[in-house]
Order: sequence, then structure tokens, then C-alpha cells
Amino acid sequence: MARIRIVRAADGRQWMVRQKLEWTDPATGEDFEHDMQGGRLAAIGIVSIMGLLWVALLAWWFTGSQGVVVPVWVWLILLAILLFFPGRWVLRRPRTLVAETPGGSDGSAPERWVGWVRGTAAAREEMMQTVRSLETRATPAYADSPLQPVS
Repeated sequence: MARIRIVRAADGRQWMVRQKLEWTDPATGEDFEHDMQGGRLAAIGIVSIMGLLWVALLAWWFTGSQGVVVPVWVWLILLAILLFFPGRWVLRRPRTLVAETPGGSDGSAPERWVGWVRGTAAAREEMMQTVRSLETRATPAYADSPLQPVS
């Protein structure tokens, strides 16, 4: 899923600003700092326990629930819990931002700026700031911009 905007910069050049959803985290220099995680064993244990609890709930409901009425709000809460983490995962995926221009009619060189942002709202805000910066200052970067020039 990519969002694309064509922007006319303050100096007259035309820029294409786009963002693209990334399904894997980009490799950074900080990766070696975060190598202490719970590991696969912890994840397997948690998923196993959750699966066991779901099986117990469904078995109780199907076998011994003739006199027990489970309110709708309990099922809605279980559904919300079940959908929360996949939804959060999708909304927090990193996005790659690219601002590029083929150059100007006055012979200015082509430029390409690339960076990445984590999260849908942050990527949308970053894209709007980049467009604003191009329209007012003719450069996609500002003080805290994740965009860096690529040669």
C-alpha cells in the first residue's frame, strides 16, 4: 500500500513524495542492542497457554452450558482481545518515506531522500511535514526529519 503526492516546491521543481508499508523491520545499527528477548520458548509457552484456555472455554460452553447463559458482552470482550494485537501489529508497521525529484528545468541535479517511520499516524504526519517543507523551503528535510539524502 503506497501513498503518493506530487508537490511543486518553492524553487519550481516537482517532487514525488511517497510512503510505502514495510512488512519487515528495516535493518539498523541498533539491532545488536536489542538481542535480549524472551525467545521462542516464551512465545510458544504463552501461545500454548492461551490455546489451552480457549479450548477449555469452548469445551465448557459446548458440553456443560445447558443452564448457563453467556452474555453477549463476554463474547464481545473476547473478540476485542483477540483482534487487538493483530490490529496493533498492522498499525505499528514501519513505513518507508521517499522524496525524489528528477531535477529542474534550470539544470539542477536530481535528488532522492529516504527515511522510515514506525506507525500509520506518524507516517502521515511526517509526509505532511515533508510536503509543507518542500512547498515553503524547497527541501524535504527539516530539523528532526528522518529523511536523509541518498546519492
